[in-house]
Amino acid sequence: MIVRCGQCRVQFEVPSEGRFACPSCVSANEVRRQSGEPGIVAPPPPPEPEAPSPRVVCGGCGFRFIVGAVETAPCPMCGALVTVSAAEEGSDR
Repeated sequence: MIVRCGQCRVQFEVPSEGRFACPSCVSANEVRRQSGEPGIVAPPPPPEPEAPSPRVVCGGCGFRFIVGAVETAPCPMCGALVTVSAAEEGSDR
């Protein structure tokens, strides 16, 4: 198997996985199995992303913005206090 030194980037051949010294700069290089080789279990898939925060519409100016888990939020455009209701939390557009 051909590997590349992590220090000087020179390629050299190794018989299998393990620790090997680079023939050029003598730094230690750890060689591990690649994910495509037999005997390696693929990592688990990433977790599902969280649902986006709800969007609300300001009653004063009509500006739509995203809020977190709060009961009321000030509108970033006009400063009016906007109530975040459960019906709006299900809407993401």
